[in-house]
Amino acid sequence: MVPVQHIWIMATVLAASLLPSPLDNGDLSVTITNSFSGQNVCGFLLPGGTCGTLADLEKILCNPHGPMSRSCPSSRLLFYSEAEPLMDLQLQLGDFDSLVIKHGDMGAWLHTFPDTGKFLEAMRINKFYPRAPDFDRAWTAKSAPAVTADRAERLVHEVLSGSVLHERGGVHFVRIFGKLTALGEQWGMLNLAELQCFDPGLKTFKHSVFQHWLELARGAATSMVSAATPMVLLKRAQSGFVDGGGLIGDAWPGGFDRHSQSSLQLNDLSPNLLWRNVSHSLLSLDWNPQEGLASLRSLLNKIEEEPCEFAALQYPEVSQMVQVQLRLSCCGVAEVEGSINEACVKILAELLDYKLKILKFQSVLDLKTQMSDLRGDSNHRGTLVLVTDLPASEGHIGHIFAGPHRMVLCYSARE
Repeated sequence: MVPVQHIWIMATVLAASLLPSPLDNGDLSVTITNSFSGQNVCGFLLPGGTCGTLADLEKILCNPHGPMSRSCPSSRLLFYSEAEPLMDLQLQLGDFDSLVIKHGDMGAWLHTFPDTGKFLEAMRINKFYPRAPDFDRAWTAKSAPAVTADRAERLVHEVLSGSVLHERGGVHFVRIFGKLTALGEQWGMLNLAELQCFDPGLKTFKHSVFQHWLELARGAATSMVSAATPMVLLKRAQSGFVDGGGLIGDAWPGGFDRHSQSSLQLNDLSPNLLWRNVSHSLLSLDWNPQEGLASLRSLLNKIEEEPCEFAALQYPEVSQMVQVQLRLSCCGVAEVEGSINEACVKILAELLDYKLKILKFQSVLDLKTQMSDLRGDSNHRGTLVLVTDLPASEGHIGHIFAGPHRMVLCYSARE
């Protein structure tokens, strides 16, 4: 079995030293260095800095003509103290001797999924909806005009407006929505022009599916896995290309009217919880083209025999398992509110050829130590780590453990 070759796009981490001016006039001497290389990035005097805020410092550092413009240009920065909480931009600079600064890495993932901005721009004006004024039956991601990274980032923030965000929410949205839509463009059933040749119930299929994926990605990026959710996910053939879709659940997602439902059922797409459908979607999400077709075919062979544990699962447990794998495939970490049936994680690990390790949370330091002891295994594609009994107060710590493993973090139910 060939190990997965993961590509990790990391944010740039900087260290900022904030020292009062020797003149004792309220100015701050600011020195920015790269935390990994130790190289100096820039240094400058911030007049009246002791009375300023983090927002004032961010404005200077993100200025396209400012001191950091050539070495580390950015449109957004994230500030941390030594204890790593994400800090409010209205905090006073004078209260800190040093800061940790990270570049938001959404831009890097928008580069990985370059059509994300195109999809969001098109959906903003209903280009996929046949009865909308701006409907464009000839629209494809390949032919659509380019959308700048800044514009794409603004569109992502518009989509997430009103949602409770954590530090990685925007990045996770891009990674999930970007992957789903990139796969969608490979499936002939989502070709907008061809759909207009079918009955009225199918004409709106692309519009409904992409709106569903937008909501699915928004929920996955901004909240933990909790309630059962029906999902439309795609399936790959042994060639590696998408050749179909599956509706996993006991009902239709929102946005599919009764005419669409009737037409789709006639085309063999209807809600179900069959092992073949669920497992095929799970492994199609997880397979990475870098592994080669032999790996995909090996995984596809594993869906032929249904595990006895799967037959015993209830719909909420199956839905939870699929939601977990969606996050694992796109982001590497899945955070669960409450507990998870360990049988679900065992099924995932066995289906996808991951070595399973189960840890009970004691402390962040203890977890870091145990994670550092993980070793590769040539008999598995990677390691899937299930961490149970995390206190709710430790919410969203998954980014601390980024690496070539997958993690399911189960947080105690909130009071």
